[in-house]
Amino acid sequence: MTIRSALLIGAAFTIQSQAEAQTNPEEPQPEVGQQEVQPQQDASEDFADEDEIVVTGARPRGSVIGDIPPENTLNARDVRATGATNISELLSAIAPQIGSAQGRGGERPVMLLNGQRISSFRELRDIPTEAISRVEILPEEVALKYGYRADQRVVNIVLRPRFRSTVALASGNAATEGGYVGATADVTRLMIGENGRTTLNLHAETNGMLTEAERDIALGQPGAGGTPEQQLAARSLVASRRDVRGTATINRTILGDVSATLNTQLQHQEGRSLIGLDPNLLQPLPRTTSTDSANAGVALNGNRSGWRWTLTGNANLERGRSRTERMSGQPGPDRTRETQASGDLKVTANGTLFALPAGNAGTTLTLGASTVHLDTERVRLGQRSSGSLGRTSGEAAINLDLPVSRRGRDFSALGNLTLNANAEVDQLSDFGTLTTLGAGMNWSPAERLNFITSWSREEGAPTVRQLGDPVLDTPGSRVFDFATGQTVLVNAVTGGNPALRSDRRNVWKLGGNWQPFKETDLRLRADFVRQRIADPISRITVTPGIEAAFPDRFVRDSSGRLLSVDLRPVNFDTSRKDTLRLGLDFSKPLKSRQPSQAVLEQMRAQFGFGQRPGGAGSAQPAAGEARSAPAGGAPGGGRRFGGGGPGGGFGGMFGGSNRGRLTFSLTDTITFVDEVSPAPGARVIDYLRGDASGSLGGTPRHQVEAQGGWFNNGLGVRLGANWRSGTNVRTLTGERLRFSPLGTFDLRLFANPGDIPELVVKQPWLRGTQVRLELNNLFDAKPRVRDALGNVPANYQADLLDPLGRTIMISLRKSFLPSPAWFRQQRERGQQRQAR
Repeated sequence: MTIRSALLIGAAFTIQSQAEAQTNPEEPQPEVGQQEVQPQQDASEDFADEDEIVVTGARPRGSVIGDIPPENTLNARDVRATGATNISELLSAIAPQIGSAQGRGGERPVMLLNGQRISSFRELRDIPTEAISRVEILPEEVALKYGYRADQRVVNIVLRPRFRSTVALASGNAATEGGYVGATADVTRLMIGENGRTTLNLHAETNGMLTEAERDIALGQPGAGGTPEQQLAARSLVASRRDVRGTATINRTILGDVSATLNTQLQHQEGRSLIGLDPNLLQPLPRTTSTDSANAGVALNGNRSGWRWTLTGNANLERGRSRTERMSGQPGPDRTRETQASGDLKVTANGTLFALPAGNAGTTLTLGASTVHLDTERVRLGQRSSGSLGRTSGEAAINLDLPVSRRGRDFSALGNLTLNANAEVDQLSDFGTLTTLGAGMNWSPAERLNFITSWSREEGAPTVRQLGDPVLDTPGSRVFDFATGQTVLVNAVTGGNPALRSDRRNVWKLGGNWQPFKETDLRLRADFVRQRIADPISRITVTPGIEAAFPDRFVRDSSGRLLSVDLRPVNFDTSRKDTLRLGLDFSKPLKSRQPSQAVLEQMRAQFGFGQRPGGAGSAQPAAGEARSAPAGGAPGGGRRFGGGGPGGGFGGMFGGSNRGRLTFSLTDTITFVDEVSPAPGARVIDYLRGDASGSLGGTPRHQVEAQGGWFNNGLGVRLGANWRSGTNVRTLTGERLRFSPLGTFDLRLFANPGDIPELVVKQPWLRGTQVRLELNNLFDAKPRVRDALGNVPANYQADLLDPLGRTIMISLRKSFLPSPAWFRQQRERGQQRQAR
């Protein structure tokens, strides 16, 4: 081999910094020409997450399918700097980065685990964050390669190949204004090893009731009977709630190379609220609810003949009940009962179709089937009614990726350019055939600069619950009547609407992601989304435009006073929405204080550090001793201390690396157009210019989300902020309601004593502990609404719009970690497998 050939081969390999300092025993070892360069490690450093220089021709373990790069990648230090204790909290911490304007609203991002599909979010919801190696945030188009629609961002969680812990958490929270308290208890057992992973979780959560009498609320329109104080005490702002669930997830390798996962869950929820005062008995009228559910899911992931395939399935059974007490003299309480049984099965396969000069043309094929059945029963005023609604559906989809240009090849004039096309057909038993078509382009004209554009046309059916939920009456509901400019008490009707039609959505997106400086972890992102929907499904709001289009949903007396409103969903005629999301993400590692040599000696004597896997007395450098850096120098080479397991510090036994992190993320969603036509020929309702879309007025022009954090030497602080610009809403009388801008801040302070060597050598029980203090809505900011005279309408009182205000939470968390012997045993097993 000539020197020129050797240089060309070497240039083909990428030098990358990985969060793990060990080889995954479940991954194939590097082939000839591929090698990992890393220093030897103490057995106790099995979870070390110090940056290592890796020279390899393979993609990082757990990477997603395709050539679309992540918009952002968080390593173990970034995750730890959020102070999050599980995946749910982590998603909240990175919310500015994972939002999307392409979905129908409120959807969770598509979740992947180690680059593979999962049956449901339950599989990873309770995984402690210490088990995470890295988190990749990817654009919506990546979802197509896994058999999903391109309407939500993708989050890929990559776990450590070896991990074990038992985590116990207890927390209590309360409103600083009083009247509200809550508590949470959680125990999780996680085991990850060469045979797969097992997660067991038991969760319990509760909170008390908060009534209007416990806040500064004026009664407004008085109800019949009782004093104002009695009427306020008979209406709840926050219902009491109890929630208990148990979850088990087992993952094993079967049939040689198939990753199989079984997930099960049992859950019970119950709640109690107050809807008003019985004027005869002068007693509150309660409404109680209870829900019991059982869920099971399975996921199979494998490779065959160059194709990656996945089979996922779910079976769910849910039963809910509600009981609403009626006023004395009326026949019996109102009752509802609903039972929903559902199941789904989906198979996806991704592989190469043929080779092109710029790369391989790939495809993802999807076949799926699902069924859902909803039985409902209602008893109102002694009259019983029931309903039954079912749906079966079949799905077939295809996604094609065609590389046009690739840097480093003959076809490279355009940089990296890939075209995409996708199609989906859904056959529904109650709506017939619905189709989805899409196309897109992924273009990277230069390194660290990426553009994505996509178009989709989708037909979507209403959910079975939107169609068949039991009808529920709530008398004495307080609403603002924009026709009269007054707050009134009405009978509100909620539930499903069997007359709903499917909608048709056209979405066009142009997005970009840019890292301006190679050595600085700063990323800029932008997404413009234009959305047009025919027959959109929406909930009724009490506005003149909606009443004019759906007059049968509103009941008034002879004087024009509103008596009843039917809030069940309807189909509007058309809707238009244009949004631009601008954001930036920044991260910087911080230098940390190093322990003294005396502390290191105590650690070795107390915890057995500095020993080779084969026994004591070896000459291998101990945790914190000098190590020779890989060729070329590397971050994390030289003197090192710490590892990446739970709780922080001390070669993985005490948890994560003692190196800190500074992070900041900011997103501004700018809305240019947001309007609907409720019916053909009706006045267009413009949510940006004077029409109300909900309890907080119209659509704000700007909605800003920000998250910033600092973590170092076992101490951390995180500040989150949300701000929305003000809006103005017109009433039918010509007056305007002014909704002021609203900004809220959330503060999280946390301490990991296990990251502080001097503490742990004196108090070993502090290993793996965390203490956290949270102040949500730090400055107790609440929505402010004024009419033309400066008065506050009764329905827009601040304590009605935000009854909790500022809340404080204190939590204690303990991770019970394995002994140093377990780390050494895992290392020895890995070496034995490599030798075989």
